[in-house]
Amino acid sequence: MDTTPVISTLINENKFLTSIKTVNHTFSADEPIEAGGTDTAPDPVKLALGALGACTAMTLKMYYKHKKTEWSQIDVHVKSELISIDKEKDSEALVRMANNGKVRKVTKTIYIRSDMDDKLLSRASIIAEKCPVNLMMKNSCLMETIVNRS
Repeated sequence: MDTTPVISTLINENKFLTSIKTVNHTFSADEPIEAGGTDTAPDPVKLALGALGACTAMTLKMYYKHKKTEWSQIDVHVKSELISIDKEKDSEALVRMANNGKVRKVTKTIYIRSDMDDKLLSRASIIAEKCPVNLMMKNSCLMETIVNRS
């Protein structure tokens, strides 16, 4: 497992435009103009949703390769919304997850261009839940924040 950090750098004069670097790649995140950004890159939530969609498609590709199943295209549409919860009706776990009475709901809709049989097609929803980003988002992860002066 690669433990090399992903480094995000925000220079104060750049509004919210943030450079993100991995060992081999550099990309950006930003905020929309109405939030004080320059809107020259996706916002961090959109990047996370994009990562979820990409991971889902890649996981399905590996599954269908293993099953020797033909397909030509996989599109994963990912949307996110904040929904209100009802402390009286919703589960205790959902109430614990809430922030100001709301939780984020993420919906993935998968479109597969293929002539595969219905059994393999319906299996996509089960396999899609196994992608590492999906598991991280759904099951949470231990997080630690350390602050240092540089």
